Amino acid sequence: MKKIICFTLFVSLAAGMSLAAGGDDDSTSSASSSSSSYGSSKEKVDIFSEVKTLIGLSKYKEAHLQLEKMKVGTKEADRLNLLGFTARKSGNLEVAGEYYAAALALHPKHTGALEYQGELFLQLDKIDEARANLTKIEKICWLPCNAERELRKAIEKYEAD
Repeated sequence: MKKIICFTLFVSLAAGMSLAAGGDDDSTSSASSSSSSYGSSKEKVDIFSEVKTLIGLSKYKEAHLQLEKMKVGTKEADRLNLLGFTARKSGNLEVAGEYYAAALALHPKHTGALEYQGELFLQLDKIDEARANLTKIEKICWLPCNAERELRKAIEKYEAD
């Protein structure tokens, strides 16, 4: 219920700000569409796209090796999270835990790292720690988010088995 109230308040405030700022974004959309044809620096490039392709093919060790070589700057918590994921999927649970901890040390509210660390906790039969991560995610996401849904589903599956 709290999340619904927060969402409603957010939408109301956002709509009010949009109207106060002029409402339409025609100038922004035309600028972005014309600049995109010139390779604007505002375009979002996923630096992890090749790694995600390898992960999608279940080539976790190859993805892990590629991640180890990357220099990503501001995306370091994301890189560490993916290193944890690929280590966990390769069966190296101890190393995975170290990577998740490092990602969360850099970015304590990284919902992806909290989700994957929670899944690791389930693999290690640490249900209370997994639930604690779910609680953290619930506090970070105002509305149910993917990390929350996925960890909740993993916990429910764990409890059913």
